Amino acid sequence: MGHRIIWMAPPDSSVNTDNTLKKLVLWAATRAKAHGKPAPRISYVSTTGVYGNAQGQWINEYTPLNAQSDRAKRRVHAETQIRLGLKHGVHVHLLRAPGIYGDNRLPIDRIKNRTPALLPDEDAWSNHIHELDLGRLSRWVNYKGGAFEVLNACDAKPSKMGDYFNLVADAYQLPRPPRFSREELKQMVSPMMWSFMSESRRIESLNQKKLGFHLRYPSVADFLSGQR
Repeated sequence: MGHRIIWMAPPDSSVNTDNTLKKLVLWAATRAKAHGKPAPRISYVSTTGVYGNAQGQWINEYTPLNAQSDRAKRRVHAETQIRLGLKHGVHVHLLRAPGIYGDNRLPIDRIKNRTPALLPDEDAWSNHIHELDLGRLSRWVNYKGGAFEVLNACDAKPSKMGDYFNLVADAYQLPRPPRFSREELKQMVSPMMWSFMSESRRIESLNQKKLGFHLRYPSVADFLSGQR
């Protein structure tokens, strides 16, 4: 294994007990020191879920963390482990990604199954990033970033979730999802899905701009236009 590492695996299912990343950073630091190698560089892909529900407000990399779901709390724990690397000479990069999509990562089955969405006035805001752009950005910051970087790895065009589903449905000539109120929808979907749909935030990436990185797909619409 080289001194440049990109880690995309999610943490274990238990909160605050998975110490895989702590072991990774300590191993990388020890190995580099023993062999006279350059300081290790680890890019870890986390999630914007660590910010919690911002009620649709704009957030950036300097917004305090407010993880609310167990899934997001596990990511905060993972980020804390990665940050330990700074004490051991490891260059650490945290990339917080929102909804990841791609050729085989679109909600086609969800739309075909008529899974409902929220009414427009009650819908949640979110951003997205194409899987190719996420991979490119992870590599970019690993080479271009400083000793410590936190980036929101996302597009610059937030949209409401229902509008995202409509966009995909229209592109593939499928019926748009039915819409329901929050109280109705909460009873219709799984707790996991509701945890995604109940958090609303519009995300800005100040540090992505600072590093001079340009997305190949600035929005989901840009990607879908090339698929037609």
